[in-house]
Amino acid sequence: MRSRARLLTLVFLVLLVTIALVPIGCQGSNTVTGPSGGAVAPAANIAGAWSGSYQSDDLTGCGSSTATATFQQNGAAVTGLVSTSSCGVTGYFKGTVQGNLLTGSVAMEGCVGGGASGTINGSELSLGIGDLTKPLITGDRIIRYGGVVTFHR
Repeated sequence: MRSRARLLTLVFLVLLVTIALVPIGCQGSNTVTGPSGGAVAPAANIAGAWSGSYQSDDLTGCGSSTATATFQQNGAAVTGLVSTSSCGVTGYFKGTVQGNLLTGSVAMEGCVGGGASGTINGSELSLGIGDLTKPLITGDRIIRYGGVVTFHR
């Protein structure tokens, strides 16, 4: 019985010391930091004029065509105009670039959808664009099929 009382006393003292030391160890830690060494790659520069080809997801109704884009970039923020054939996606692009990854959307008046993502590899930009719909007018019927644009400069 006596050894059990000693063991409980010892556990209590260890617990008390731990509780007393925790605030000292966390003193002055008002910020949260992540692991070190994980440097974020600088954003690729995509500002300027691009030209290339567009391959629609609607192979029978639209097929492929030429494509152009002009982008402006401020840090990671990217805006611009993406233009394909008359049956393809043409609209205002707004997104961000992180390293070599570009994400955002292409907006066409009255449409929803048009999510876009792609990669930059040197002087080539491959951008996948989602379908666009006009839910208030046509419900879920696709107005413009998305596709893949491959740009070069």
